[in-house]
Amino acid sequence: MQSTITPAEGSAVKIVMDIDEVELEPSVNAALNKISKEVRIPGFRRGKVPRKVLEAKLGRSYIRSEAINEAAPGFLGEAIRSNDLDVIATQNVTVKSGEESGPIVLEADVELRPEVNIAGYQGVKVVIPSPEVNDQDIQDQLKRLREQFGELAETDAPIAVDHQVSIDVRAERDGEHVPNLDVEDFLYRVGEDDFIPGLDAALTGHATGDEVTFEVPAPEGSAEGPITCFVKIKKVNQLNLPEMTDAWASEASEFETLAELENSLKEQLGGTKKARSRMLYRDKALSGLIELMDLKELPQALIQNEFDTLIRDFSSRLEAQGITLDQYLTITGASSDQLVNQILADAQNQAKVDLVLRALVREMGVEVDPEDLEKEIRRYADAAQVDYEEFHDRITENGQIKAVELEMAKSKALDQFLASVEIVDEEGNAIGREFLEENEAKSEEALAEGAESGKDGEEESSRGEQDDGV
Repeated sequence: MQSTITPAEGSAVKIVMDIDEVELEPSVNAALNKISKEVRIPGFRRGKVPRKVLEAKLGRSYIRSEAINEAAPGFLGEAIRSNDLDVIATQNVTVKSGEESGPIVLEADVELRPEVNIAGYQGVKVVIPSPEVNDQDIQDQLKRLREQFGELAETDAPIAVDHQVSIDVRAERDGEHVPNLDVEDFLYRVGEDDFIPGLDAALTGHATGDEVTFEVPAPEGSAEGPITCFVKIKKVNQLNLPEMTDAWASEASEFETLAELENSLKEQLGGTKKARSRMLYRDKALSGLIELMDLKELPQALIQNEFDTLIRDFSSRLEAQGITLDQYLTITGASSDQLVNQILADAQNQAKVDLVLRALVREMGVEVDPEDLEKEIRRYADAAQVDYEEFHDRITENGQIKAVELEMAKSKALDQFLASVEIVDEEGNAIGREFLEENEAKSEEALAEGAESGKDGEEESSRGEQDDGV
């Protein structure tokens, strides 16, 4: 078979395949074998019908057409491999000639993965929060810990941040009651700003027994008018925190002194902040690359490929956890449309990241060491519990070895790129790379511990509020 490539619109190309008749013969035999098992001809057992009888009964053109349809994907795959094309979608394959006899000519329209340029990638700068732990970080952490041991007490003082109030809320729009916003004896911590927009400002400075009114503007683009909220303040409590002493530190932690507790918190916070900074640094660096990309619109086929992959991965995770989709939506409170939109957004981002990393590999001339590639393939073979030679031959034959090599090259290129990125904090101060290159596993472990600790603290604080009847 010979093939020629002709550029078409955008990143598409047309592949013309010239196939000798003798190359089609194995597919003709396969088609005959398949047809003989499917048709019933008097005097012959299924699967034992001679070729000439089938040709006389069905016609040579029908059998040839079946053979061409069966063989076309294989010929297209061979043309793609021989021309080293990175195809993301095939629109159609048509028979241009040879349907009846003689050589066959096939045409296929395929869409290729676009190559993007990322000019200026050497000058990418990212701004991230400083990974250094300051005194305020430690004080904030100590405050959260003290809140777990705090005692609620009713107060007549004007409402301020961190006061916990019990309120009734009633709402109207254009003089009409809005019942779904009505609440009674609602417990709210001032400063959280997670209930009704403007509620914090409306409550601040008032006291028990006051009634306040404020307006909530309609969402931008909404045809509805603003909502008027009427709030009755029924009780105001403040959380009295214990003094920070060695005695309290001993009660609240495994440490005997406040200084030991502060040192431990500083170490934990350091690991947490470094892990967060590292992830943010990587994400922002990739975002900087994507902004340089000269491709303004992604091919839909590329997005669809990534979307399908993410959907399969998501479904596999749910199945592994024994959770149905309906259960997941109930647990997360999301709708099916919101889930699809989120996965679609992730697919678009994944497609962009893939394109810029491929561009990095090309721009940097990154190559994978054969020994490293062999180690990676052995790792895959061991994970699949398959003999290395067998696994190597299999992925070489189906072209997957190139995919493994590409992923390794992308990872290597990303590491080289990240090493060149300029890193500064919000005030423009340079951040030393050592903060981001320390023991990654240790930092990620600290991040997980910090998140769990914060969750536990919230649960304890919540239980404390309920126990005090506020």
